[in-house]
Amino acid sequence: MRLNSRILGVSLLAISSLLSGVALSSEQPTEPELTPAIEQRLGQMGLQVERVREATELEGYMQVFTSQGAFYITHDGSRLIAGKVFSIEQMPPTDLTEQAVSQVRQALVRENADLTIKYPAMNEGYKVTIFTDHTCPYCRQLHEQMAGYQNLGISIEYLAFPRAGLEHSSATELNSIFCASNPADAMTRAMAGQKPRLSRCDQTMQQHLSLARQMGITGTPAIILPNGNLIPGFVPPERLLQELRASAR
Repeated sequence: MRLNSRILGVSLLAISSLLSGVALSSEQPTEPELTPAIEQRLGQMGLQVERVREATELEGYMQVFTSQGAFYITHDGSRLIAGKVFSIEQMPPTDLTEQAVSQVRQALVRENADLTIKYPAMNEGYKVTIFTDHTCPYCRQLHEQMAGYQNLGISIEYLAFPRAGLEHSSATELNSIFCASNPADAMTRAMAGQKPRLSRCDQTMQQHLSLARQMGITGTPAIILPNGNLIPGFVPPERLLQELRASAR
């Protein structure tokens, strides 16, 4: 049986429209936006909002990433929660907030790769980002084993965490290290106890500290794995390699 060409054309158009609708529905939802009034309210609390996501783990809330960490806020801005959400449907509990923050850490690391001081491994298998401070004893211990990490195929990229605060002289020194003509060499010298030469550039420790707060960093060293997971404290090369292998499974 031969179909009327007009009917066939209409049928094909209907199918095309249906498929187009399916494609549109599969698109990722857009991220929510805060109203100026809510942003102003948070600003009055000392919270500068850097990123917002719909909190699928907490119905009716958005998650805001600020200069002072991550919070949950209602869409109308009337309620703010500082804390974590856990799923307890199965044991052990699942930290849903940490899962969300891990994804944001990955994005922030990608977006701010140009700010880092890089120590690439010759045969790179993994790359980690570490918040560091040259006055931190455990950071120095980690840096002393840089060759050990690199020999295992682990590249290290540093961001700064001025642990004594932005007003302390160590923050000025950190800024000079990141602004040096050879930042990697300047950091190595500073880790060995040499006072950095004063240097200035577009980078500021406020930038680094804001990134740290958004990622939930509270101390040094703080190691961000490729999957966004956070390991606080010093981790020897062999153990870090084990952690990286486990996180890649």
